[in-house]
Amino acid sequence: MQSLAMAWLILDITHSPFYLGLEGFANTIPITIFSFYGGMVADRFNRKRLLILTQWVMLTLATVLGVLTQLHLIRVWEIILLAFIGGLSQSIAWPVYQTVMANVAERQHLSNAIALNSAQFNMARTIGPVVGALGLKYFGTAGCFYCNAVSFLAVIFALESIQVPLNRHSPDLAGGGLIGTFRETYLYLSSQKNLFWLLVIMAATSIFGVPLVTLLPAFAREILHMDPSGLGSLMASFGAGAVAGGFVVAYLGEFTGKARFAIRGELLFVVGMLGFSCSRDILLCMIFLFITGFSMVSFASVVNGLLQSSVPEHLRGRAMSFFVFAFGGCMPFGNLLAGWLAHRWGVPHTLLAQGCILGILVAYISTSKFAKLEAL
Repeated sequence: MQSLAMAWLILDITHSPFYLGLEGFANTIPITIFSFYGGMVADRFNRKRLLILTQWVMLTLATVLGVLTQLHLIRVWEIILLAFIGGLSQSIAWPVYQTVMANVAERQHLSNAIALNSAQFNMARTIGPVVGALGLKYFGTAGCFYCNAVSFLAVIFALESIQVPLNRHSPDLAGGGLIGTFRETYLYLSSQKNLFWLLVIMAATSIFGVPLVTLLPAFAREILHMDPSGLGSLMASFGAGAVAGGFVVAYLGEFTGKARFAIRGELLFVVGMLGFSCSRDILLCMIFLFITGFSMVSFASVVNGLLQSSVPEHLRGRAMSFFVFAFGGCMPFGNLLAGWLAHRWGVPHTLLAQGCILGILVAYISTSKFAKLEAL
């Protein structure tokens, strides 16, 4: 709800897709800078307490955003600033949240837990825009921000209710500090060749593929001439595909050839992105968005599961910070680049060019860098 309302508010204030990219950059650049620190914190401190603290921070930010909007005091720079602070909180919350899953799910069920987590996250992404469009219509943007603030109370209650085992390992910060622990984790991941290149593909997707979602409000408004409810339908189509992808991976559970499955899912994402960029029919756009959502979550869930199941426990938090960096930490550059290109070339040409670049990169890496994909 908040994502839809914030995007619409930015367009109302600025009438420029560049600021959509700038807001996305501000929200995700802290993850780029601090995600590894977040993973180190996840290995060292009480993970449950860290998660609850970050939820209180984000509740406060949503409340401030609602108040400023309701009082007609909101400016685009304030939206960017609040997005940046929210990103700081997420740079801690993401690695911790990913790490906690391995604490509360048994190892043989970990792949299913990761896939179901992706499904529930994207189910909210499916329902949220639809409800957000209704909220915009009947309660305005401030009402959507207030709803988001209240929703964090449910998250905090849920976190208080679960039992998370205390961390069994802490990184030796005295022996090498941040740089030493980073190097240890990087050397481990680089020794896992197929897994390493899957993370590289995920980073490329964050740069060239994820801006599809960032620029979706501008595409809906300028190309398809849709109102907020229409935008909600488009976002819900992407989310529905993501939910389906999560459930399919959860249903498959442990299976052989996961790396090949992930590569095929990534190529399917490129097909969906290219098809969406060229389409001007609303139904076709919704179908292509469903395909991109399905393939993106299938790919990310499989890579997450491979990483969680192979990494030693004492490196888990820091290894997951590399996953968070590849998935979210590379987004700022993609969002900023996409916003600038969309301002100069238009949204459809930008998405088409980035989809082509991503497809070429994935094809090159999958044919020249992978060895014995059957091993994963």
